[in-house]
Amino acid sequence: MGSTAKEIVKVNVDELVEELNKALADEWLAYMQYTNAAKIVNGKMFPVVTKELEAIAKDELEHADELVGRIIQLGGKPIVDPKQYYDKTNCGYEVPTEDIPKVLKDAIKGEGCAIKVYDKIASMTHDKDVVTYNLMIHIMEEEIDHEERFENILEALGAK
Repeated sequence: MGSTAKEIVKVNVDELVEELNKALADEWLAYMQYTNAAKIVNGKMFPVVTKELEAIAKDELEHADELVGRIIQLGGKPIVDPKQYYDKTNCGYEVPTEDIPKVLKDAIKGEGCAIKVYDKIASMTHDKDVVTYNLMIHIMEEEIDHEERFENILEALGAK
């Protein structure tokens, strides 16, 4: 991180990088969960569910990329060993099944967790690190959208 950037970041960078790495683990696990689920779900509306899972998985991968970029900007090292994802995760990984309502409920739970994670980091960086704060708001807005999309499909299935 450049000298001027260091001057304007008013938060413990090591703690922030740790929180960002936990969020990174969450994003990778969400990406894997949704990608795997998209391949195996079966039942009513499965083409719609598959398409939605694939689209949101791509968003999660984008979030992971954005987090890696910010971690590096802050002078930190992103998690690169997948074995550490389980150790660092806030939100966990739900093993997908063919059961669409279960997959959707697990996804809704994960998105709710992600919203709370990004809200926590946004609160931690508000007025202290505008770049990270803005990134957290951006990702949180997308996670809020994901939660709503999964809830809408679950409701359309009559399985809420």
